[in-house]
Amino acid sequence: MNIGSDVRWLDRLAHDLRGPLTPLQTAAFLLRSGQVQGERQQDLFAVIERQTQQLTHMIDELADWTRIAHNRLLGPREPCEPALLVDYARGGSALASATVIENNAGSTLVEGDPVRLTQLLRTLMEYANARGRSAAHMALHGVGDRVRIDVRDMGEAPPPEQMAVLLDEPQAEPYDEGLGLRLLVARAIAEAHGGSLTASVDDGHLLLRCELPAVANLS
Repeated sequence: MNIGSDVRWLDRLAHDLRGPLTPLQTAAFLLRSGQVQGERQQDLFAVIERQTQQLTHMIDELADWTRIAHNRLLGPREPCEPALLVDYARGGSALASATVIENNAGSTLVEGDPVRLTQLLRTLMEYANARGRSAAHMALHGVGDRVRIDVRDMGEAPPPEQMAVLLDEPQAEPYDEGLGLRLLVARAIAEAHGGSLTASVDDGHLLLRCELPAVANLS
């Protein structure tokens, strides 16, 4: 998707970025007025913190998209243990922490940017858990010279028209109230590592499958 040439998406981008600004401006006005004290004042501080975090996440999505366009997405690479990356991803998110993990990858390693790979895994788990009616399931497998990571949600699969563009276009209604770019960034992370990220329907549920090149465990 070429966001730069999609005027409709840019119009939506402007709209979404304005979203957090209205409550921020209102909270600032009320606090400046000096008429708000006590618990109400703390509520307004909480609004400012929450909306600032949302705006920061939106800007981070845009920054990642820019890095993709300029081939600057990845940092230094190193051998990484997939199960350890999963632990990092779960530990940084309440949504991701609900994921049920099955590790059949053994001692297989992948070589990559651990920060970006953690981001990829967190995105998959958060999206699956946000959709499902119960905890998502993640399974790690060593398949030949690849590490396969399957994430299944327990809700109904998206409709065919949504499945067709799930990893190609921004989400119309992002699960995290962001810009809807996170799955696209996740796919770019996988591909930058020489891997892939696909979406399909398996037994009526959404299956997100990431495959990454494996490297020998030198230990």
